[in-house]
Amino acid sequence: MRPADQVSETELPGIGRRYDLRDADGKDVSVIIHHSGRRDLYGKRSSRQDLELMLAFTDDQARRLGAILSGAYFTPAVVSRIEAVVGGLAIDWVTMRADSPAVGRSIIELEIRKRTGMTVAAILRDDVPIVPPEPTEVIREGDRLVVIGRQEDLAGFIDAIVG
Repeated sequence: MRPADQVSETELPGIGRRYDLRDADGKDVSVIIHHSGRRDLYGKRSSRQDLELMLAFTDDQARRLGAILSGAYFTPAVVSRIEAVVGGLAIDWVTMRADSPAVGRSIIELEIRKRTGMTVAAILRDDVPIVPPEPTEVIREGDRLVVIGRQEDLAGFIDAIVG
């Protein structure tokens, strides 16, 4: 049985590549990327054991759907407000895991701005925005931090704070 967050990849000679994973409900899903660029999504419609073709996309359609799924077309309202204020700065949001180095520590204790060059502009906790968070705010597992700063500082922030 494959773990929920693992993707296996199989070469399909003369066809393309197959990617197998599980969805959020634990159901098997397969995506076949054909050499032509077409993408086929297979899943289960019922309790039958066989996967069946659910959706087929052209290369362009698949890329658009991928952008939607990755969040490129959706910006939480709190981020939209921040973007309007800060202009050209890099804005990103990250989710804190149980093993993230920052969990259980305050923003000031972590010296986030000093150590990484990034600023925590908001925390989305249980879908409630904390804007702006106080320096004494303790970061919790599941918090989504909205951070701003220079693009080149983002990787260091992720390493030090998110892990």
